[in-house]
Amino acid sequence: MFKNIKNKTVEYILIISTATILSIVSNSKSFSEENVFIVDNVKVEGSVDANFSREKYINKALIESFDMLISKILITRDLNKISNIKLKEVKNLINSIQVLDETFTKGKYAAEFKIYYNDEKVKRILVNKNISFTQPKKISAVFYPALFVNDEIRDFDQNYFYINWKLIENENELINFVLPLEDLDDLLKIKEMKDKIEMLDVQNLVNKYDVSNYVFALMNHDNNKLKIHIQTKFEDSKISKNISYKLISMEDDKKLNFILKDLKLQITDLWKGVNIVNLLMPLSIKIKYQHKNLNDLDKLKNIFYKISIIDNYNLEELDVKNSFFKIYYYGNPKRLRTELSKFGYELISNKGQWELHSNE
Repeated sequence: MFKNIKNKTVEYILIISTATILSIVSNSKSFSEENVFIVDNVKVEGSVDANFSREKYINKALIESFDMLISKILITRDLNKISNIKLKEVKNLINSIQVLDETFTKGKYAAEFKIYYNDEKVKRILVNKNISFTQPKKISAVFYPALFVNDEIRDFDQNYFYINWKLIENENELINFVLPLEDLDDLLKIKEMKDKIEMLDVQNLVNKYDVSNYVFALMNHDNNKLKIHIQTKFEDSKISKNISYKLISMEDDKKLNFILKDLKLQITDLWKGVNIVNLLMPLSIKIKYQHKNLNDLDKLKNIFYKISIIDNYNLEELDVKNSFFKIYYYGNPKRLRTELSKFGYELISNKGQWELHSNE
């Protein structure tokens, strides 16, 4: 009898808690599934006992979801600027919560949530703390690690970074790394170009993998240091960077593990940097859009509302065939063009005038 009462009590708690927590809703932009302000795969678990509280686990999920969000949208150096945020503040940033899965099995509770954050509120906090955020999508890139030890290049089967690159993961990885197959001719070419690596045609090394993005890392361990020269190509942006780590021995797996994780974070930061959004400096752009009917205009306005880097827009002029908008947005025209293209629109410059065309 006690067991039945306990089960009924838990069921009652579930109903009340669900009604409460899912009511955290406000009028805000509707989100596409790719929006960075949606945090998916938030999992919590624990024991069900006399002191069980579903709200406690939901609160835990909210805090974890916020950590997942900022690790996704902030460059690593800015993470400590917004740490130790309180639960009440996190709840105020949330539009809604979706329960994806929830189970009580053999005295164990497990749940998975999807959290929808209010992008305007999150941006407001970042502006107040003078932090820019990023909107990187997930991409694939060839990772080519060339490791020299005492000026001798190592084969891939003796290269710690090649062997462990996909085995050691960081949270919220944004890059799906593709590892190259070993090609002795390529290794010889890299060895010959080691002292003039800036002249190496990395694109030629990775073309065979049908992936346009790449990360080439020239690593040289000598005199108790591991020096790494990175060349990246993410979409149309090429970036180079030099990093140095103190490393006594190439047999120190613990230190190598740390270096690998940190290197992944720094590479991800480079990709995030390509997608940086400076909330303190909104830009404006005037565009011409040729519409067929008013439904076209309504659809476009809805798209503007969904794109989170668009802060505001005005319809300044309208005639039978054309509409003229002024858009206020964060980032740069390239980023705006990319976001619009996700919804089937092409932003082009025609004789000094910006035009928007539907690809339908």
